[in-house]
Amino acid sequence: MSCLTNGLVFAGTRGLATRCVLFIIETCGKDHISGILGASRYEKTWWRHETSEELWEVADRFEIPFFESMDDLPIGKFLVSVMWNKILPAHILARFDGGGINLHPAPLPEYRGSFARTHAILNGDKSFGVTVHYLSERADRGDIIGELQFPVLPSETALSLDTRAQLYGYALFCEVWLRLLDGSFTRRSQDAVIAEDKRKPRFYPMRMMTELLESADVPRSAEQLEQLYRALYLPPRIEPPKWLVERVLTNEVRTLVRGV
Repeated sequence: MSCLTNGLVFAGTRGLATRCVLFIIETCGKDHISGILGASRYEKTWWRHETSEELWEVADRFEIPFFESMDDLPIGKFLVSVMWNKILPAHILARFDGGGINLHPAPLPEYRGSFARTHAILNGDKSFGVTVHYLSERADRGDIIGELQFPVLPSETALSLDTRAQLYGYALFCEVWLRLLDGSFTRRSQDAVIAEDKRKPRFYPMRMMTELLESADVPRSAEQLEQLYRALYLPPRIEPPKWLVERVLTNEVRTLVRGV
């Protein structure tokens, strides 16, 4: 792939997407980007604390066409997705004869789907990661072209793990993008990763997070309560349920009293 190829379209959300599209502009120039897809310029985004500039502001600054609907995207050469929060259907992917890539803020194939940071904490993982993969009609199933692993800290919350995943994700994106430009990248099918590296594919649908947030207060140990609290602590997007906050706080008070 050459940065002289016109027709690149970028889709994304959050501050990480802004940083990544600015890196593309820095390395290739704005004239090679035919459009940017993002949240509505009239939407008060929940991630606004993450960035001083939204994608639509980048588009306006560099005079790049901005789109708020996938259906409005032009036919292009290559699609770059960074934390885009909707599934890209087959008829949209078909508009890009060069295909596209996606930055997934979790390891693949172990964490396909949503809210991987929460599930990694609940699973007691000692490491986590970020992945860049080719887009395919099946979500999070495309060939892997870059991945980066990092440790999960003992006191990790979903928020802290999400924050670090974005930082590692930006570093990985920059490396993969440069390798795409100079042709030095390699790709592995996820089937090969599963077979050769003995990695277990798992998919986490959105309903699993809903079930966690709507779960009832049932008997749990202090350690289980604390782990669930850390796994669900991801403000401002989600907050642990009230019963869990009260149980954790009550347990902390009891611990302090016993320690006196």
